[in-house]
Amino acid sequence: MERRVKTQAEIEQEMLELNEQFSTFLHTKGIKAKFKLAFSDMAESARKQHEVDVADFEAVKAKSEEDNKEFAEFLHTKGIKAKFNLVIENIKKGAKEAPANTAAQIAKVRAETQNSIAKANSYATPCADLPKTYTAESLSDEFNAFLKSKGLDSRYSVVITEE
Repeated sequence: MERRVKTQAEIEQEMLELNEQFSTFLHTKGIKAKFKLAFSDMAESARKQHEVDVADFEAVKAKSEEDNKEFAEFLHTKGIKAKFNLVIENIKKGAKEAPANTAAQIAKVRAETQNSIAKANSYATPCADLPKTYTAESLSDEFNAFLKSKGLDSRYSVVITEE
């Protein structure tokens, strides 16, 4: 189900309609007339909502039928023998297409696996520009480069000394 955000104009129109209905209700004389008015308004609202629901249901039904063509064809087929023949044909067609579908799925999984491996390897391999042994000067340079990348180099600086 889709949620739709109402615009300001739609909200104002709704408020005007509600004010008009409430004004009509207040100006109606007698309790019996007020109940008739209230119930007729509820019936009209229910009728409008039903029309919207029917339209939504038909749209979902059409989309579902489009997505599941084979099942829809099965439902519309008349007679047990025709349904049986349709099932057999679909099984044969599926058996013919199975190797190609399987190969496509295997290729897709292999590509995803290779991408995952490459990504994992990029995390595992150390950066080439980092020295293997750290000195006080290299650590100071790294910290200051980090501060510069964050825009904090004008406020802070790091000096590391060996003891």
